[in-house]
This record gives sequence, structure tokens and C-alpha cells, in this order.
Amino acid sequence: MSSTFGVFESAKSGLSVSMQQLNVTEQNIANVNTTGYTRQRILTSAKEPATSVYLISQLNDTLVGQGVESTGIQQIRSTYLDQQYRNLNSAYTASSSRDDALTYLTGLYNELDDDSSLTTSIGDFFSALSTFSSDTSSEEYRTNVQQQAASMTQNFNNVYEEMQSLWNDQNDSIDTVSQQINSIAQKISQLNDSIASAAQTGGTANDLNDERNLLLDELSGYTNITYSLNANNSNMVDVQIGGLSLVDGTTANEIEVDSSADHSTEIDALTTKIADINAQITAGTMTSADGQTAIATLVTQLGDYATVTTSVNATDSNLTDVSFNGVPLVTGATSFASATAVESDLTAWVAYNRNTLTLNGNELSSDNGTVTSGQLYSNMQLVTSQDASSPGIPYYMDQLNTFVREMAENLNTINQSGWTYPDGTAVSTTGVNLFNVPSYVDSTGTTVYDYSQVTAGNFSLSSEVQQSVFNIAGSSSEVDLTADSTESGNNTNALALFKDLANSTYYDKLNSIVSNLSIAASTNTSIMDTKKSLLDSVDTQRQSLSAVSLDEETTNLIVFQQSYNACARVITTIDDMLNTLINTMGV
Repeated sequence: MSSTFGVFESAKSGLSVSMQQLNVTEQNIANVNTTGYTRQRILTSAKEPATSVYLISQLNDTLVGQGVESTGIQQIRSTYLDQQYRNLNSAYTASSSRDDALTYLTGLYNELDDDSSLTTSIGDFFSALSTFSSDTSSEEYRTNVQQQAASMTQNFNNVYEEMQSLWNDQNDSIDTVSQQINSIAQKISQLNDSIASAAQTGGTANDLNDERNLLLDELSGYTNITYSLNANNSNMVDVQIGGLSLVDGTTANEIEVDSSADHSTEIDALTTKIADINAQITAGTMTSADGQTAIATLVTQLGDYATVTTSVNATDSNLTDVSFNGVPLVTGATSFASATAVESDLTAWVAYNRNTLTLNGNELSSDNGTVTSGQLYSNMQLVTSQDASSPGIPYYMDQLNTFVREMAENLNTINQSGWTYPDGTAVSTTGVNLFNVPSYVDSTGTTVYDYSQVTAGNFSLSSEVQQSVFNIAGSSSEVDLTADSTESGNNTNALALFKDLANSTYYDKLNSIVSNLSIAASTNTSIMDTKKSLLDSVDTQRQSLSAVSLDEETTNLIVFQQSYNACARVITTIDDMLNTLINTMGV
């Protein structure tokens, strides 16, 4: 049976715990609008009665406990809901980031703008060709064709430049997001240290836990993460990306960002040396064996900056050629500036300029499965993917390139077969291109036009047509102004140029590009909305559990106040009893 003073101590413990409960309730109410705050509650336990150890239980067991004690302050949150939220947040952010880019891409085509859309500019160009076919001798009609063609190519250039600009933005975002991830990782490692130190001294670090959980939420938006309690200290959290350690206890590992373009100076210096060695082998000032050994060393050094391949030179087997993604950097004794060499090859251009990431010496990439969601995944996919199932910006750039290459080759072939119109200073000639295309002379002396070098970004009129509108070939036969029968030639070639619009179905092909892009954007938006709905649902569940409810806390205030008052009343009663015992007993 408890003594009088034992009851006093029990009531005193009730007062103390009630006051702690009131303090925690006040803390919850004060942070009702604090982002990331998790409501808390006092954990309590009854104090066991002080007993002696008996071999045989007493017949009268009337021992009463010693009151109440607080055993800790608990945060009310669900580990399962946290994990669900972060997984969904990572997936949603990937779709949201992709949605922004696809929406922007769709707007580039301006198909709703009758003045600047690609469809309109193509229509205006072929309309000018139609008018031109009615009178191929008209300088006015020829000028109109030239201007409309220049306007059309400029529109393609503008769209392509904007696509490149969007690509650069996404590529820069890879770097920016990586720095954000590194910053968060550093903060988590510091919080791990602080939380562990607080736990070691017997304190609580709930506010620090809130801050760490908020950082994990933010981190999940950037990339896919997994996390677990540290094996050596359960107060710490380890974080991984694709199985690669980002945070290990108090250590934060950094993501490193690099690209071949960042090392263009080093690459060009090495390829120049390789070309020089080839030249020395050709000149006989260096043996083939010594040259091959020196080149092998330089190629190894090149591998630090870019993934290159070597091959035997087609003309001289003693020489070594070097290429990057199929683009020549060294051919015999000639080297090419790497940044310029990759410009007309989209695959090589992307590989050369894109930012690559490494973590602990291992590549972080959407291609190898280490990055699977979050904004970083969206950025990587948009920068690199040429896959129709998950198209990135290069996929749409390539479609536009294919379109203009076909148009350039078709119309050039027709224009080459026709005859120009003599303007008084030049005679009628044939074999003139309408659009510019790089060319080279092969081993047989034949001029070969390389349409693979034509892109929507460099699509332009040929220099001949830019110099003179009379170089547009409207006639299928030579025009001789001195001969009555062929004074103005014919309009056969002009009609063939105009009819290529229908023969090559340019409208259908352009509409297909725009339609596929619109479908991809619409599908992504639908997926994004579904993910947002799921994310909001889980967040609502999480908030209903962890967020502060003013109604609940107000109820707790009343309960804990009444508990405090009741314990105080017990102490008052004990005081009255002691007063009776001491001052009035026996009187």
C-alpha cells in the first residue's frame, strides 16, 4: 500500500507529465502551418510499484503503482506512406518535366499561326512555283519563288534552332539538377550527424527528422531514390540512386558532370598530333611501327575525353584514322575540329555535347537503368532518346532533318535536270541546284552530293539561286534568246517543280510529324494527370496522419488541462490530510 507521501509523488508525476503534454500540444498548434512539420505526442507509461522479491507470493497484494512517467516524444508518421509518396513524386515529376518540354515543342511548329507555320510557308513556296510555271521568263515570278523559298528555309532554320535551344536547356538542367542533388545529399549527411549526436546524449531530434524527411521528399522529385537505416547507427539514413551510394551515414558522395564538348581543346590538340604523325609516316620521317605506337598512346589519352574508334586509312594502310560516333576526326594527315565535325550528324552532336554523370566512378544514366524517374530521368530522355517509343528532342530533330533532306534532294534533282534562263550576262545552263548541299569529288572525278549533311538548321538556297533568280530552272530544254523557236523556253521543268508538292506528299509528312508530337504530348499529359491524382491521394493520407489538426489539438488541450487540474486536486487533498494528521489529530 502506498504511503501518504507516495501518493503525493504519484500526483506530482501526473502534474509533470500533463505539463509536458500541454507543451507538446502547444508546439503542434504553433507549427500548424509549418511546411514538413510532423505532429508529435508524448509516450507515457505507468511507473511500476516498488516491491521486494519474495519466493512465495504474498497473500495480500495491494501494491499500487508509483504514478506515470514520459518515455519519449513520438512523431506521428507512416514509413509506408512516406515511401509511396516519394515513389509517386519521382514518377510524377518525370512526367511533369516531360510535359513542359513537349508542350513547348508542339508550339514551335505554330500550325495554328497562318503567318509563320511551316505548312503555310511550304504552301506559299509551291504557290509561287505554280505562278512561275505560267511564265518562266518573268523576273517578278522568279523573284517571288526565290523569296518564298528563302522564307520557307528560314522558318525551318528557326524551328530547328529553337529545338536546339530547348535541347541545350534540358542538357543544362542535367547539370543543375545534379548540383541540387549534391546539395541535398550534403545536408542529409549533416543532419544524420546532428540527429545521431542528439540521440547519443539522450535527447530527441524530431525537428531535425522533419527537416531530413522534407529533404528526402525534395530529392525524390529529382531522381529515383532508395533509402534505409544506416547499418552502424539506426538514427542515420543512407540514400542510394540506382544502387549507387549517394549518402552513407555522415558521408555525402558527389555526382560529377562532364561532356566531350567541355574538352574540345584537349581533343583537338590530340587529333592534330595524330594527323601530324600520319603526315610524318607518309613523308618517311617516322617509321610506321613508331607512328602506330605513338598514335596508340594518343588514342588512349583521347579516351579520357571522348569515346573514339580507330581504323586503317582507306588510301594508305600505314596510316590511322580516328572517328567519333562515325564522324571523322582524323583522316590521314588531316584533322578536323571536333565541335565543327559533329554539327551535321545529329547522333554524334548529341553524344559530343550531352552532359554525362558519374557517381562513385559509375555512370548514372537512363540508358543503363540507374536513373529511372524524376526530373533527371526526363532531362536525360529528352536529351538522348531517338527511340519512337519514348521520343526525346533528337527524335523530332531527326524527323525534321529527314523531311528537309527529302525536299532538298527531290527539288534539286528536278532543278538540275532543267535549264536556267539567260539574264544577259549568263547563258542558259543545266545542273544547277535549287537548295544548298555539300558535295565532294570521288575517285572517279564525279561530283557526289552528300544530303546527309543537310539539316533543318542549315537548310538554305544554293549560292547560284541566291545570286540570280534566273538560275531557277523552269525549262526542260536550253533557252536561247537568239532563236525564235526557243526564245523563252518552256515551262515543263517549272511544272515538275510545282507537282513535286503532290508527288512527294509534303503536307502529309509534315502533318504526320506534328500529329505524332501532339499525340505524344497528349498521352504524356494524361499519364501525368493520373500520376498527380495518385500522388495527391497518398499525400492526403499522409497529411491526415501526420499534419496538425487544430480540432484534435484543441480537444487535447482540454483533456490535458483537466488531467493537470485533477492531479493538482489530489495534491490539495493530500495537503488537507497531512494538515489534519499533524495539526488536529489528538486535539
